[in-house]
Amino acid sequence: MSLRMRINLIITTLIVLFTLLTVNIIVSDMRRSIREEMEAGGKITIQLLTGVLQGTSLVQAGRHPNEVLVQFLESLGRVRAHEIELFGADGHVLYQSPPSTYKVGRDAPRWFYDMVATRLDSMTLETGEGRVVVRPDDTRSVLDAWDDLVQLLWLLAGLLVVVNVVVFLLVGRALRPARMILAGMSQMQRGHYHTRLPRFAVRDFDEIGRTFNGMADALELSHAENQRLALVVRQSSDAIIINDLQGNISFWNPAAERLFGYPAREIVGRSATLLTPAGAQAEVEANLAAIRDRRVIENLETRRLTRAGDDLDVLLSAAPLIDPASDEVIGGIVTMRDITAQKRAQQAEADLEQNRRLTRLIQQHLEEERRSIARELHDELGQCVTAIRTIGAAIANRTRETLPEVNASAQTIVQVGGHIYDVVHGIIRQLRPSALDNLGLREALEELRDSWSDRYPEITVRMELQGDLDDLGETVNITVYRLLQECITNVIRHAAANRADVRIARENGTLEVTVRDNGKGLGERNAVDSARFGLMGLRERVEGLSGRFSIESRPGEGVVVRASIPLRPVAAVTA
Repeated sequence: MSLRMRINLIITTLIVLFTLLTVNIIVSDMRRSIREEMEAGGKITIQLLTGVLQGTSLVQAGRHPNEVLVQFLESLGRVRAHEIELFGADGHVLYQSPPSTYKVGRDAPRWFYDMVATRLDSMTLETGEGRVVVRPDDTRSVLDAWDDLVQLLWLLAGLLVVVNVVVFLLVGRALRPARMILAGMSQMQRGHYHTRLPRFAVRDFDEIGRTFNGMADALELSHAENQRLALVVRQSSDAIIINDLQGNISFWNPAAERLFGYPAREIVGRSATLLTPAGAQAEVEANLAAIRDRRVIENLETRRLTRAGDDLDVLLSAAPLIDPASDEVIGGIVTMRDITAQKRAQQAEADLEQNRRLTRLIQQHLEEERRSIARELHDELGQCVTAIRTIGAAIANRTRETLPEVNASAQTIVQVGGHIYDVVHGIIRQLRPSALDNLGLREALEELRDSWSDRYPEITVRMELQGDLDDLGETVNITVYRLLQECITNVIRHAAANRADVRIARENGTLEVTVRDNGKGLGERNAVDSARFGLMGLRERVEGLSGRFSIESRPGEGVVVRASIPLRPVAAVTA
């Protein structure tokens, strides 16, 4: 039942109770009034009849007293709701009051009559010649009381209706804020947390409205935060799992589905040991014990099983889930991140670093071997060729006049020896440039450029050297020299270019090397396979020094080779 109807019912009940109390008072008053009226009327009637019976005028007239009395009673009629009967000495009725004409044909209800009737006894006067009986007749008085009561009841009924209608309208108007509050609460129940109530004129309702709006603000903020948290949880790339203190899973986000292969409907309610490899159950128990002790587990590297039975390397973190009402631990929040690729990358990085060390070692041994071979060629073969040339020149000088045929052969020996000498020195420069050991990187590079210009005058080699290049160390020096040597060789043999620009600069602890040509680029595979193989060796050299190596090329636009080598102390580089 609505509050409006309850208020109307209460008011109606109060009016009815008031009416019943009023009717009870009125009925009691009516009963008393009727009794007093009947008693007073009876007394008057008796006094009147007594006076008449004692009067002397009846006797002086010489007539019979009963006859005179009848005449008097006929002229008197009824006396205030009393019936008068005259009986003769023989008991016959000589006179009886005529029936009342007041409200004739109507009577009060019997139950009402029984409620207010007086029940007075009849009164009798002896006349000597008979008797007069006076009987009280309160039916008309009771009828009057009933009519008055009916009017009062109609008045009260009308008042009840009017009061109920007025109260219903006033209460409805007064409770309009309550309906607005109820509508607002219904909107909140349906999830419309932006609902707000206006200000109300009634102070109590206005207090409720302000409280409601404050609650709505808090709920909207909390709902928005929960939505953001739910969005974070659902869109997180990490698997987020909630389990109880027994290890049974109660929440499983989409990332966990993708990581382990179990849909949420299949895994929720099951034990987390389902994801644990054989022999690792003790770890799960230890984690649960830590959660029960309110301890946090951070970045634990462990392994878990997927639905397909594959092992995953995961990084596990866990924190206790605490009930805010009871401040008791009710479970744990576990996040897992797949670090399989990271572990593989770490292993690959370790392997790469090992390969770089091996490459540096191989390059060092290779350069040492080249240096040894170059030294052997210079010291042994070079001296032998020089001796052959000297002997040939001596023979030619001795036989110039006497033995022309021998002289010609000796001249041929000198020429072949010279050619062999030039070839040997070219091989020595390829194996190990002597200028690099004796003069330094700058002079060795300039000598290399000059030798190219002499041998290939159709190709212009421009070289720009910036910064101090004297203390780079043996490993960096030979790497830069071989890099430039291989790049210019590729330009001469494969690029079909007429210009090559070289820039070597020492900047901010890094040696930047750039070789650019205007050739045909790397578009034609058959022309550059050998070049690519040489560049692969260069990449290994540069990356072996923890540097960066890149090649840029477009067909018809030439090739740009860039190398960036971090500079370290000489002792560390040459170690």
